[in-house]
Amino acid sequence: MSFRYLGNKTKLTDWIIGEISKVIPSGSSIADPMCGTASVSLALAQAGYSVTAADSLAFPVIHARARLLAKKPPAFKAFGGYDKAITWLRSVPSKEGYFFKEFGDKGQPANGRQPRLYFSADNAARIDGVREAIRDLARSGDLDELEHSLMLHSLILSTNKVANISGTYGYFLKELSKNAQQTITFEPLYFEETPGNHSVMLGSIEKHASSISTDAVYLDPPYTKRQYAGNYHILETLAREDEPIAEGDGGLRAWQEHASDFCYRRFAGQAFRKTLELLSVPHIFISYSQDGQVHEDELLAILQDYGKVTVHEKFYNRYRSNKKVQAGNLLERLYHVERF
Repeated sequence: MSFRYLGNKTKLTDWIIGEISKVIPSGSSIADPMCGTASVSLALAQAGYSVTAADSLAFPVIHARARLLAKKPPAFKAFGGYDKAITWLRSVPSKEGYFFKEFGDKGQPANGRQPRLYFSADNAARIDGVREAIRDLARSGDLDELEHSLMLHSLILSTNKVANISGTYGYFLKELSKNAQQTITFEPLYFEETPGNHSVMLGSIEKHASSISTDAVYLDPPYTKRQYAGNYHILETLAREDEPIAEGDGGLRAWQEHASDFCYRRFAGQAFRKTLELLSVPHIFISYSQDGQVHEDELLAILQDYGKVTVHEKFYNRYRSNKKVQAGNLLERLYHVERF
């Protein structure tokens, strides 16, 4: 299944891993503490690196656990195997709960506004039924942590496929799209036994940077003003298994505590400095777009205060979250900082 995610590096992973491998060999350890969908983390693992992934939001951590830690199907003893767990997901009855009320096209949001058309009523009710059933199983001890994460990973991916959005969850489309009218389905995941020893953590780069002791760090900070916590609030709610107050017309959860300084032009440069001050690894690789909040000259000057800098460049097709975003090629830069 695909990931609809701002800044997703899937199209650039071969290039990124190729440049990293010229500096540190396969078998080395590397951290990806702003991992997003964990596409780069997985590519690094496939290339033979031991990966430490982290993110400040919960749903990327769910993705990272599923993609890095589940090297083969877990036992799922509660069901008698993984295949039967997928069959169970498909059979869970619908329930008109929080998602039906707040995000379904026939719902009644608590703040009194008109229904939010993020999902069809049927799909919203299916999401409610599945998320409650997963939550109950985890609370009863019938799922271990990895099995729990895999269930949520499947739910998030399946939800994404039927979401009535243009690309992010900042707002919904005015009418249900063809995809949104399809019935939500649950397909088996693909498991890959990568050779390294991997770990996954929840928390911001500020929280983990000083404790990272890998051979290298790969950073993929936000580069636009669009906050991930707000634009992916529904996925975060699925990952956290809660029912926050759905605020405003868009139904956003409170996201300000997870706001990133990298998204603000006036703070982004200092955010780079703070991160580099906290990190004490010999090699730092940074992905950053030409559209970034920090101009290339300013960023280069900042990085040169911390080590020898090499810059690699590659053009790729711009991610378009909606039709208003200009199409065309975008220049991605990969900075390598070899610490003094």
